[in-house]
Amino acid sequence: MSQTTARVSDSDRLSFTIFLALALHAIIIFGISFTSELNRTTSPTLDVTLSLHKSDAQVSEEEADFLADADQQGSGTLEEAALLKTTEQSEIEENQIFHTTPTVQQIRFSDLRANNDRIIATQSNSSFDALTQSSDDGSMQDAVDAEEAVILNNITDVATLKALLDESRQNYAKRPRVRTLTAVSTKRAIDARYIYDWLQKVERIGNQNYPEGARSQRLSGAVRLAVAINSDGTLNSVQVTGSSGYSILDQAAKQIVYLAAPFDEFDAEMLEEYDVLEIIRTWQFRTDNSFGLADG
Repeated sequence: MSQTTARVSDSDRLSFTIFLALALHAIIIFGISFTSELNRTTSPTLDVTLSLHKSDAQVSEEEADFLADADQQGSGTLEEAALLKTTEQSEIEENQIFHTTPTVQQIRFSDLRANNDRIIATQSNSSFDALTQSSDDGSMQDAVDAEEAVILNNITDVATLKALLDESRQNYAKRPRVRTLTAVSTKRAIDARYIYDWLQKVERIGNQNYPEGARSQRLSGAVRLAVAINSDGTLNSVQVTGSSGYSILDQAAKQIVYLAAPFDEFDAEMLEEYDVLEIIRTWQFRTDNSFGLADG
C-alpha cells in the first residue's frame, strides 16, 4: 500500500515539475515579446518649409499654415494656403547624382517653357486694320514631348544632365515662331496688307471654284478655318475649327485654300517677327452661290 502511494507521489511530482518548467518558459517568451512590442516607438516626423523672409511680428500657432524655421506673414491671391514653389532649376554643386530610392525616376523637360508673343488681327467690311498685341500672359508650350522623358537611373553625371537640359532648350529655340491672326477688334499690324491681299485671293478663288454639290443642293453655311502659311508662301496646314454642319461645305472651304496657294512670301519686316503666319477666319457659303467672309 505504501509503495503504491510512493509511486503515485513521484509521478505527481514529475508532472508538476514539467508543468512549472513549461509555465516558466511561456512567461519568459511572451513577456519578452510583449515588452519588445511596447518599446517600439516611431519617431515623430515634421514637415518644415523654408521661409524666405522673416517677419518682425510673431505669428500665433492658430494663424500659422505651415511649420518653418522663422515667422513669416503669408500673402498671395489663392483662396487656400499653399507652399511657395518655383519652376527655376537650382544650381547643382555636386558632380555626382546619388539615388536614394530603388524606384525608377523620370524627369520631363516639359517644364522648360517660354512665352510666345502672338499677334491678333482682323478685317471689317469697310476697312482692314490690325494691331500688334503681345500676349503678356503668354502661350505656354511644352519644350519637349512627354516621350522624351529621361530615366535618371541611367544618368550618374551632373554634366550629362546639364547637357541634356541645354539640348532641350536648343530644340525649343529651333521651333518656328508662329503668329496667329483672328477676327477680333484690332488696329494696325505690320502684316495688315499681306492679310488683306491673302483674303482677297481666297475669296476670288472661292467664287471661281464654287462647289457644284453646294450649288445643286442649295446649301449654305459658315466654315471657320485656321490656315498656317510658311514664310515662303507655301501652306503649312489647313484645319476646320468650326464646322458648317455640312461635310461638303467644310471640305470645299479647305479645297479653295489649297487652290489659292501658294501665296506671297513674307517681307523682311514680317520675317523679323515670325516664321509661320496663322490666319483664322470664318468663310460663308451663301444662298446666292457666292463665297466670301462671314459678316461681322
